[in-house]
Amino acid sequence: MSTNDDSGSPERLTEQISDVFGSVSDFILFTDCDGFIRSANAHAKDFFDGPLDQRRIWSLLEVDVPDMAPFLKLYPPGSVHEIPYGKSGGSYSLRLIPLEGPLCSDGYVAVVTNNAPFVELHETYEERIEDNIAALDDSITLFNALFEGAQDPTILADSFFRILTSNPASEALFGRGPSLSGNSCLNLFDAGSARIVRECFETCGTDTKMSMEGDLTAVDASGREIPVELSMHKVRLQSGTVFHLGLRDMSDILRLETGLEESREQVDGMNVALRTVIESVEEEKRDMHEEFAQQVREQILPALDRMMREPLPQMRISFGKFIKERLCALAGETGDQLDDLLLRLTPREVEICRYIEAGKSTEHIAELLSITADTVRTHRKNIRRRLGLRGKNISLVSYLKHQAGS
Repeated sequence: MSTNDDSGSPERLTEQISDVFGSVSDFILFTDCDGFIRSANAHAKDFFDGPLDQRRIWSLLEVDVPDMAPFLKLYPPGSVHEIPYGKSGGSYSLRLIPLEGPLCSDGYVAVVTNNAPFVELHETYEERIEDNIAALDDSITLFNALFEGAQDPTILADSFFRILTSNPASEALFGRGPSLSGNSCLNLFDAGSARIVRECFETCGTDTKMSMEGDLTAVDASGREIPVELSMHKVRLQSGTVFHLGLRDMSDILRLETGLEESREQVDGMNVALRTVIESVEEEKRDMHEEFAQQVREQILPALDRMMREPLPQMRISFGKFIKERLCALAGETGDQLDDLLLRLTPREVEICRYIEAGKSTEHIAELLSITADTVRTHRKNIRRRLGLRGKNISLVSYLKHQAGS
């Protein structure tokens, strides 16, 4: 039986081997026994400058040896060797594989790997690791600062209620020894509150914050009971689960609430007293209004009626004066006596009285009013007569000033 399959022929096998070496990213060099390069894959041809045929492998790799024998002594076949190159700190990884057998001539296959990408990758990973370590250190520093600086007692405990660490505020409030670490956090509460905290450990989840207000009582180092508010977080770590407990002393808040309630009661009492005062004032106002109305009805209105019926001017004046005095008394005013007197005079006489009261002479008044001095003297006589001033012993100036000062 015959076949046309030539996959096992030397030519086909050589082609397949060439395809395999062409697909790898390493530099593949074929040399003879003397180290002369006979063939190379495409990656090697692209990387090294110039043609590779007949170049010596030790020269290509920049190894200072005269021939192949010392090169093989430095880099024996079968092992992987690192060969530095250039001034940038780069290197090659070299593995020499002897060629023997009927399908190939004597010589070597040199598998050369440029380590520069691996070095760069290694440096990149080193930088990232250093950045991650620095970030972790910063996180730890920040956590410690927040943890140590928290004003409220803060505790980290494990699933067995054992205190792992606590901040200074916890040590100051609950410290029963050098440190709280290793003690059960349940011992910080009274019996009833300890049961509630135990239930919180069992029901607390990692996605929510649990908060308990009002019903928890802690016990400080001296045995004093303290009302507290508890906030709890459950945190899952690679090494296990921890619980973050924050305790807030509610003593001051409760005292403030009590004081506020007492102040509210005092304000309510003051409001009642104020309402009583307002009602009393309103009642007094009603009484005053009634008294005012009564005086108007009993005194002023009858006087007005008689004044309207009285034919004598002097009597009408008397009744008017009485009514004015009554109204001034009701308003809490005494009134101006001079104004009362001047109501008896004409407007011109009133004007002249004002000048006389101010100390102006007859001639000066005449000049101010653009009238004669005789006319002023006539007005002065009429004023004295209207005001009932008899005789020369009573000075009009003194009388007017006395009445203005009264």
